[in-house]
Amino acid sequence: MTDFRFLTLPDGRRLSYVEFGKSDGYPVLYFHGTPSSCLEPAMIGEEQFLKHNLRIISPSRPGMGQSDRHKNRTFFDWVDDTIALADHLGIDKFAILGYSGGAPYTLTCALKIPERLLSAVIVSGAGQMNQPEVKNNLDLKHRIFWNVADKFPFLLPIVLKKMKAYREMSDEDILIRFEKNMPNADFDTFKQNNRVALSKQGVEETFRDMNGVAMDVRLPIRPLGFDLGAIKFPITFFHGKEDNTVPVQVVEWMVPRIPNARLITYQNDGHVSAICEHFDEIAEALLKRVPA
Repeated sequence: MTDFRFLTLPDGRRLSYVEFGKSDGYPVLYFHGTPSSCLEPAMIGEEQFLKHNLRIISPSRPGMGQSDRHKNRTFFDWVDDTIALADHLGIDKFAILGYSGGAPYTLTCALKIPERLLSAVIVSGAGQMNQPEVKNNLDLKHRIFWNVADKFPFLLPIVLKKMKAYREMSDEDILIRFEKNMPNADFDTFKQNNRVALSKQGVEETFRDMNGVAMDVRLPIRPLGFDLGAIKFPITFFHGKEDNTVPVQVVEWMVPRIPNARLITYQNDGHVSAICEHFDEIAEALLKRVPA
């Protein structure tokens, strides 16, 4: 049974989080994708975190999972929640790992609280999802999703309800659908290590509050609210070139605009395989502390 933990934030909201790995390991705050929840790191695997002596602390963002909504929040508001969680746990400095839609939250923390960070890593990272670099390289399904979020937000709860229905499908039917829509590397990754069942658990947790999820989905189509060039803290990006959820062109546009960023790409990987199959390299980047 998952050990959900809860923190009451200064404004009275409840933040839900889960820990993976070693309780006394190297602290990493994990920022999940969109839409997703604090259960997402289970897809990578507990054995990976133990292998690298990592303590993965994974909070659900406001409106996701069991975390309360935060009305009219921005990417900057997440910095305050991150500080509150780290302080609650007695962690002075920590690494941050943003996956997919967790990328803007990682960027904002790198900008606002570099003095609290040990390192910063983004995998399969999303940017502003209505930019030409995104729309011109997305497959049809994802292009429709982000167009709805951008132009027809009142339809989002309907679209998200269909995504939630995924948990009621059989594992076999899910794999048939995945094989049709995913890059080969992502499909091969999902077939391993009970990931289909884990993804269904993640969907169950994510979509507790449909309107809260819709609020989170709307954020990535808005401007970040800051200049990427103002981020001085080093960030390592990892991305699969076969990613059809967040095209590699998104990070190829972002990375040159961040002074101390570097991009590592995988020729034959997709959105999920990039983080699950290359976690040794990702962990190495996380453990490489930036000098104070």
